[in-house]
Amino acid sequence: MEFVVVAFRSRAHTVKFAEFMRANGVSVEIINTPKEAGVGCGLSVKVSKSVFTAVKRAVQVASLNSFAGFFLVTQVGGKRLVRTI
Repeated sequence: MEFVVVAFRSRAHTVKFAEFMRANGVSVEIINTPKEAGVGCGLSVKVSKSVFTAVKRAVQVASLNSFAGFFLVTQVGGKRLVRTI
């Protein structure tokens, strides 16, 4: 299973971005930031890998200065791999 995590350094910006995406018809979930990412406020927005291009554009449009990065999370056989994208 793979998904993308959008990390922010502000919990308020995490929630604001999640609401922005939902208002624009994108399914998102607020999750704990994977510790392997090593950034952020502790909460991140989880999105499907299939909508990553739209999410990248949305981060630019939203202009949230606490944006910390995008991370691809891959879960295989009980192990979680996290890498910056």
